[in-house]
Amino acid sequence: MKVAILGDIGQRVYHVGDDAMTHAAVDELAARGLTNVILLSRNVTDTASRFGVEAAPTIEFPWPYAEYQQYLKDVLSLLAGEPHGLAADDQIHQLIETISGCDAVLIAGGGNMNSVYGWLLYERAAVVEIARHLGKPVVIAGQTVGPLLYEADRDIAARMLTHARLVGAREANTLMLARELTKTTVVPGLDDASFLATSAALGENKPAEELPAGAYLVGTFAGGSGACPRDVFVGSVAKALDDAAELTGLPVVLLPHMAVEGEGGVDETMHAEIAAAMTSPVEARQIVSARDTAVLTSQAAMVVTSRYHPVIFALDGAVPTVALSLDEYSDVRLRGALANWGLAHFALPLPSLLDGTLRLAIHEVWDRRNDIVDQVQALRPQKLADSAIWWDTVVRTLQGQAAGLPAPRSHRELVPEGAWAAAAAAARVVFLPMSAELAHLHKTREHLEGDAAAARAELDGWFNSSSFRLVRALASLRSRLRPHKAA
Repeated sequence: MKVAILGDIGQRVYHVGDDAMTHAAVDELAARGLTNVILLSRNVTDTASRFGVEAAPTIEFPWPYAEYQQYLKDVLSLLAGEPHGLAADDQIHQLIETISGCDAVLIAGGGNMNSVYGWLLYERAAVVEIARHLGKPVVIAGQTVGPLLYEADRDIAARMLTHARLVGAREANTLMLARELTKTTVVPGLDDASFLATSAALGENKPAEELPAGAYLVGTFAGGSGACPRDVFVGSVAKALDDAAELTGLPVVLLPHMAVEGEGGVDETMHAEIAAAMTSPVEARQIVSARDTAVLTSQAAMVVTSRYHPVIFALDGAVPTVALSLDEYSDVRLRGALANWGLAHFALPLPSLLDGTLRLAIHEVWDRRNDIVDQVQALRPQKLADSAIWWDTVVRTLQGQAAGLPAPRSHRELVPEGAWAAAAAAARVVFLPMSAELAHLHKTREHLEGDAAAARAELDGWFNSSSFRLVRALASLRSRLRPHKAA
């Protein structure tokens, strides 16, 4: 059978995490005999080269809120045989043809089923709608759903999840929200790339990137600083990493997860600023492949990050990790990833960077690194078994068989010893609702700006129309013919 896989791949800005999850999906299906896959990508040539499998164009939704809503409406109308606004050469027709030549569709893992990345949510919704129209089974692998689903986006997400035969939720928040939205089989699980670092280190295509000499710390920070002024954020992160380097006696390696290969930007820009503000030995590296980044991260002595997949790669290597959440969305993901291994307390909210709490957490993680390693290694056999069962079920579901998974097993939580944990928890109580409200306000503004732009475009269209020109001409003529009032 042939499976179409949709991951957020082929973008000009390379994203380690998105490629990592797609690599994992291809690997896991191949390990179970499904080697005939086609990747839906924004850059077919690049994707075919990176992954060594067939690739085809996906559809690219417009970014403005009103525009991607309208595009999906047109797609639904097309599939229903109703009038629509799509041209005969629109990108959607090739995608329909691609999916019609497949037997099933897998939506690879990700964190884009929310209103923050609405154009990606709608792209996935369109792919699922096409598969449903063609009678192809759909599986949605390890996802973060939400937390923000603005207005119609909630209904779009619910419809998409309902049409899938199996959905994997990679954290408790997603599991709860997805089960509110649909009666489809939604099951708890791990991120798709949870064991990519191990397979990359042991596989045939071993990393080409050279490991640093000796032990090292890894830092990875997103290109943005959340609600914190950038200069304050950079200075505070630099101080925290300097402190970590002094504590451990190890150099810091900054590994980017988003950048344009060979050009930089995003994480590379942030890392250059952090490195310039540090006084300790630090190396800010250029971005490398997902597999290489996974291995480099998984072999560190400790990881400090504001990004999601460094946590995933670190846990694969049983590396002590401290995560910094910049907003509600990142907190759901970072805290969820660590919670899957009983380490949720070691994801701290943004205010913890500024009040010294993050530094205290780093100290405890380093001092208790043996406890953390023991915790992760003790859970590893269970997690590996759960992952194998999940992927077995994915394959059976893609083949049209009934889905069914055993209930998840519980595990112990590693509780921090320092008072910093209470401070971080208190900051989270205040910070996360504010962050959620800010995200909602941003989406509301985007919506209103989109409506205003549409209204302006409609008005401009009227002003430029032949009807308006005729009305204006008649009004001018009427004005000239109207008798003037005597003085």
